Amino acid sequence: MIYFSNHLSLCLLEILVHVDFGQLPLDYSYMEVDIPDSSIKTVQSLEFIKPTWHTEEAGVQLQMIGSTWLKKRESLALEVPSAVLRKEYNVLINPLHKDFKKLKFIEIEKMDFDPRLLR
Repeated sequence: MIYFSNHLSLCLLEILVHVDFGQLPLDYSYMEVDIPDSSIKTVQSLEFIKPTWHTEEAGVQLQMIGSTWLKKRESLALEVPSAVLRKEYNVLINPLHKDFKKLKFIEIEKMDFDPRLLR
């Protein structure tokens, strides 16, 4: 699975909640891609998951949903709410999907982290 966010700022927040900032590699990069709208399946709500979907306790259930989606190959991309900012979305890409070649890679750039994030 390849993991994207709809905004670069959300990508940074997703990194910061999972990785100690002091341990980030200096050569961290980001990639901008264009995904055809017709290739994206959007999950509007995960409220059916208990315990609450945005908590760490729901991780196993979320992984099972993601694994099932990958195996079924029903869409190239799955847009899901972010647990970090619940009004924004992350986009999961299935590299084994038949439409993977439809991704358009626009830009790859080095991530330039602001040192004030360490405070």
